Amino acid sequence: MTGPADRLEALIHQRIQQDRYDHSDTPRLGGLRFTALQLPVSGAGVGRDYQRQRWSVGELLAYHDRQFVQHAYLVLLKRDADVEGLTSRLQQLHSGALSRLELLFRLRYGPEGKQHNTVVKGLLRAFVIERACRVPVLGVIPRYLRALLYLPRMQRDIEELRGLIAMHRNDLDDRDRAIVDFQNEQLAKIVRHLGR
Repeated sequence: MTGPADRLEALIHQRIQQDRYDHSDTPRLGGLRFTALQLPVSGAGVGRDYQRQRWSVGELLAYHDRQFVQHAYLVLLKRDADVEGLTSRLQQLHSGALSRLELLFRLRYGPEGKQHNTVVKGLLRAFVIERACRVPVLGVIPRYLRALLYLPRMQRDIEELRGLIAMHRNDLDDRDRAIVDFQNEQLAKIVRHLGR
């Protein structure tokens, strides 16, 4: 799934490429070529087959926040999330009124989800365990057992997150450098043009 940062990066690369070639049909402003910025087409399903009927709960839980909700709608309801649905689901997730598993369960076993009958391996079991952990007093036991079972996975996830954060920082630095280089290149062109 392509995110806003990926679309911005594609836009910058597209703009740099456009600037390297002189198109005679592009308007000129003060002798300089001017091309209106446009976001590249963003396919939410780039590289994904959302019509697939069999998924695992882990595949769906791999996403977070807005991407998670959009992905859940595409997989379980076979459509994009409407603005109201996306906004309300995000608010529920952020406030803690709804967990990600509960959202998946509601979408999958709701009226619209039943029509598509997408199989999500492990969803029912994970949802039942989560509900058992929420039972007052008695829920402490399954919570501790679940934490012990998931401890090795959590450690791997933490290491993976550290790596992803470092990669993200590097990507941001590279993108910042690309933007600065692009702006400097454009400024140099303007200065050269005004100096004539």
